[in-house]
Amino acid sequence: MKHFEILKVGVSPERRFLQKTMSGANWTNQWHAHKFLTLDEAKQNVVIIWVDESIHSGANWGEVNPDCSPDFARQRIVSTQ
Repeated sequence: MKHFEILKVGVSPERRFLQKTMSGANWTNQWHAHKFLTLDEAKQNVVIIWVDESIHSGANWGEVNPDCSPDFARQRIVSTQ
């Protein structure tokens, strides 16, 4: 069966794959990974944010709009200051 899985980059293989459970989402091994049947379903379960921790930004972040270029984000911006 062809399916899609969501990976977390830069972590050990034992905690690289997204697992969806009744109590929430976890990162686990591939054996327990959630198997999305369509790419659209998989993309709906992923949110990418940008974070600017430069000294002058005050640790701002926002949600990336996948319909725009990577340099743009949606209007919601949060500051930790």
